[in-house]
Amino acid sequence: MAGRGNAQMAEALATLVGIVARDHLPGREDEMRLE
Repeated sequence: MAGRGNAQMAEALATLVGIVARDHLPGREDEMRLE
């Protein structure tokens, strides 16, 4: 059971990281322009 939980957590983390990275890439460009 622990192995299954770890796999699910790894998948969820990878998904979250992908979404966050996508959301922040354009934001960084905007921040650079403002500075």
